[in-house]
Amino acid sequence: MKKLIFSAALLVLVAGATAEAAGPVDGEIGAVWWNSEFDSTGATAMTDDAGAPGYRASLWLFNRYGIKAGMYEANLDPGVAPASDYTSIDFMWRAFSPTQNNYVAVGLGWQQMDLLSIGIDGSTSGARINVEGRVGLGKIVFAYGEGSYLPSLDDASALDPMYGQFQDMSGMEYEVGISVKPAPFMNIRAGYRAHSVDFMQTGLDPLLGLGPDMDGSAESNGLLLGAVFNF
Repeated sequence: MKKLIFSAALLVLVAGATAEAAGPVDGEIGAVWWNSEFDSTGATAMTDDAGAPGYRASLWLFNRYGIKAGMYEANLDPGVAPASDYTSIDFMWRAFSPTQNNYVAVGLGWQQMDLLSIGIDGSTSGARINVEGRVGLGKIVFAYGEGSYLPSLDDASALDPMYGQFQDMSGMEYEVGISVKPAPFMNIRAGYRAHSVDFMQTGLDPLLGLGPDMDGSAESNGLLLGAVFNF
């Protein structure tokens, strides 16, 4: 995960330096509190409150080409399960963009997830397909939405061999909300965010009374509130 976070930050910085030299550029960096609830099914079924901060940054050149990175966490009670985190980087293209706050963009990216909360040993990752958009509702208010589909994630082993292997993994995430701009350099954002992963657990130990194969899922969802600074 650390390598992906470092790579994402480096790419944003390099893109920023290139954009400043090449032409008009705008971007944002911000933090939110994601008041999420974690819910999983399968061999490690559980439900728990998992509120935690999240971070995001984006950079756009000529109001057309963009790069964005994000990192969010589902921080479960330590007595229930370890935290899970979701880190991503995307390259975007605004297919329709009459103004900065009225556009539709599509893109491709990469996501890495440490899903310790469901017992995965290490992390899983894969490519993602993205779409996002904004609609201005006034001079200082806009609605936004963004979604990603992860068609194929890496297989992974369970921390406990009794829980076998996680295979046929796929995922999705989305966020919708409202942003208010009280100052030229700042947005206040409120919305709803969800991450979900579907999988199959194979090679389960018969002593668990499960299997031989079992479908499962892990989802983090909830309201968020935060501040985004523009440049």
